[in-house]
Amino acid sequence: MAFVNERIPEEEKEKFNFEVSTRPDGSKPTLFMWTIDRERNAYLVTTKIKGGDAGGSETIEHFALVWNGHVVQFSGSYQRTRDEAGKITQNWHLENLDIPSGLSVQKEEVKRLIEDALNVQGVLYSRKNIDYVVVNF
Repeated sequence: MAFVNERIPEEEKEKFNFEVSTRPDGSKPTLFMWTIDRERNAYLVTTKIKGGDAGGSETIEHFALVWNGHVVQFSGSYQRTRDEAGKITQNWHLENLDIPSGLSVQKEEVKRLIEDALNVQGVLYSRKNIDYVVVNF
């Protein structure tokens, strides 16, 4: 099995052990979907989105990748480009990759999980308008 985009079951949200952006009314706007691979016991959740306002600031997305109970946090931004054939590439530039010490020897596998998850996540949990996804750490 591979990563898929799904609505997060309410009972799963209660188990999250990482911070998520919360509005003053208590709602958590990023917690509606996740990208999950049940076979590898991994899922990716967007925890916060900053910027991207009308002032033209860059949008920075913050994530938690949970793999076998370990939480890997990172942030990043993307740009989309279109080639001469009209193919669209989403180029991720990731920062602040925080891999817990229990996974430090598996750093490359963690990176592959992140690449796989972002590839499936696409834009707003859809790949229909994206031809390629490139992830730069």
